[in-house]
Amino acid sequence: MSEIHELELRGCSPDPLMSYLKALGIFRLVSEQVGGDARAHWWHDTFHLRSSLDRDGLTDFFLNEYRPTPIVSPWNGGSGFYPNDNSKAMETIIGMESPRFQLWHEVISESKRVLSRSQDMREMKKSDLKEWVLAQCRARFPDDALDWLDAAYVLTSDGAKFPPLLGTGGNDGRLEFSNNFMQNIVLALNLEGRRRGETTTRNQVVSALFNEGSPELVRKRSTGFYNPSSVGGANASAGFNDDSLSNPWDYVLMFEGALMFAGAANRRLSAQGTSKAVFPFTVDNSAAGYGTSSDSEYGDSSRAEFWAPLWSRPVILEELERLMSEGRAQLGRRQVSSGSDFARAITGLGTERGVDQFQRYGFLVRNGLAYLAAPLGRFYSDQGYQDATKRANVLFDLDPWLDSLRRAASGRGAPAELGSMRRRIDNAIIEFCQRGQPLDLQNVLIEVGRVERWVSKSGIRESVRPLGDLSRDWLEHSDDDSPEFRLARAMASILAGTRDGGRVGPIRENLEPVEGRSWKAGSVSCVWTSGDPLSNMLSVLQRRCMEGRMQGLGEHPPLDSAYSARLGDVVSFLNGEVDVERVAELALPLSFIRYWRRPDSGGGQSFRAPFDLPSAYAAMKLTLLPGAFGCSDFGEERPIRMEPRMLAMLRAGRVQDAYKIASSRLISSGLRPVSGSSGISNGSERGRRLAAALLFPLDKGAHCALAERALRKPIDENSQSA
Repeated sequence: MSEIHELELRGCSPDPLMSYLKALGIFRLVSEQVGGDARAHWWHDTFHLRSSLDRDGLTDFFLNEYRPTPIVSPWNGGSGFYPNDNSKAMETIIGMESPRFQLWHEVISESKRVLSRSQDMREMKKSDLKEWVLAQCRARFPDDALDWLDAAYVLTSDGAKFPPLLGTGGNDGRLEFSNNFMQNIVLALNLEGRRRGETTTRNQVVSALFNEGSPELVRKRSTGFYNPSSVGGANASAGFNDDSLSNPWDYVLMFEGALMFAGAANRRLSAQGTSKAVFPFTVDNSAAGYGTSSDSEYGDSSRAEFWAPLWSRPVILEELERLMSEGRAQLGRRQVSSGSDFARAITGLGTERGVDQFQRYGFLVRNGLAYLAAPLGRFYSDQGYQDATKRANVLFDLDPWLDSLRRAASGRGAPAELGSMRRRIDNAIIEFCQRGQPLDLQNVLIEVGRVERWVSKSGIRESVRPLGDLSRDWLEHSDDDSPEFRLARAMASILAGTRDGGRVGPIRENLEPVEGRSWKAGSVSCVWTSGDPLSNMLSVLQRRCMEGRMQGLGEHPPLDSAYSARLGDVVSFLNGEVDVERVAELALPLSFIRYWRRPDSGGGQSFRAPFDLPSAYAAMKLTLLPGAFGCSDFGEERPIRMEPRMLAMLRAGRVQDAYKIASSRLISSGLRPVSGSSGISNGSERGRRLAAALLFPLDKGAHCALAERALRKPIDENSQSA
């Protein structure tokens, strides 16, 4: 058995795209033309190759034995087949008698025969004639030469489809790939027999494989969008401008690697809804998840995204070909279609097994009108981690709503602002999939809530219904144990109140104009505006108290909830230690969750009041309990009627008067409030926070803590008589 050598190919890294494809090309060629015992994997961002070739053997193979793939594109202008084309490289290859070029001779001859026959079809439209040439090449080329065709285009009943990885059928604007490939083959193999050619090409091979030495680079030989750093132009060198510089072996091996994706789309195109998503690891651009993204990249300034798979376990070529030919990433039962979808699929284990990481590329306009393969970040697959899957799966709840939103955004006359909001949602989803922290999922909720509120006031309400009920898993995975989250959850979980046919809706109906799962035009229950969150919270409380009385729900405000606030968090809120804006932004999307009543967690037990809990808050909150007040230290359970006048005075900034009214209500209920002032001055910021804080529901366990701060204990009559 031959000795196996493992080579670290430092010339091959995941970034730029040229270097990634070059690694695949080396692996494919060694496996097919040297022996099938070759294996390869990525380790610490470097490509590793195991084969029977040592370092010198690999270099000699490419210089002396490598049989180039016959890449030609007779359907493209500039390909070397037309009168005004540069055909010098093609003529050089035709003149080579080596068996290494025999297949290429056959392909070039067949291409010329196809083009000769096309002269008889001049009456056809130019686009139809190109389709005919594509079909004839696919039917007449030798089987061993079909990989390039399968990688460059796919013929369908709707016409030819072109994978963004290879431009638009083997060209990118004026840059024709196949002719460039031939020109680089001539240089790489020194087919013109130039002096010092052998030394030059060996140095170039060593540099391409091992990133060593200082090889002679070729000027004015563009690498296209695959390697943005070598395109030349302004600031490309110490001067103002410079020509593009490239190593011909980099270009040659890159295109040999691109052929790894050949044949993948043929089996899957008919089942897809977008021509981009049918090609391996290629999806529509999300214009999110990277710092230079912009709204315009949802349109013509973005061709697509390519997610390059990286694997750490050594594989043979057949295994890698199977992965590339499928190229699938699933979300449930559907194929992913966008960058944010792909990020979700990676986190949720919807990718092909064995892939540890993905390098994300966007084919974006970044230099005038030219496309560049811009690296957009690295994504890691959480394979085998059930928690990661569960976290990602909560996003399925958003899919129907997101689909309707995207349809509305792509319609004629769609507001431009909608595209910006779509991008912010996608950005939040991608960041959540990258990091998976509760705070990241909260950011998804906040962006969704912002869009939902915008839709409720826009003209697209007919096509985008209110977001349906979210599962309670959102609460588990977005809980960062912060007072902002706990307070927002308590507020958002305020339930509908019903009694004897009367009804006050859940708090969601106060936050946006909905009733059930439909928009409600002219809703009077919705009182939340774009103004100050503290004022909005007081408005919601006032509205619920008023509707409770109008609907005959009794003397208690409809503030029953599935979750309760902690008194310690309320004190932090009153002291200005809580981000009010974040509480308000979380409240709406958290109200989309399916809540139900559960047994009160307090159980009537007495909890100590925080030492800095204001007596004013405690007294007022006792008059806004959703049910009877009960604490054994303060006598029998008794109802305390709500007093709406108190809320009107708080809105006017009259904290002292509101406190007096609350104290009077407690006295009329048979309780003894503490004497003295409220401790909060009229019209102060703390007074405004106090008014808003009354909306947060508390459980029965807090009753005694409130009473401890606001009430005097009843007189023991037996002790007094004694």
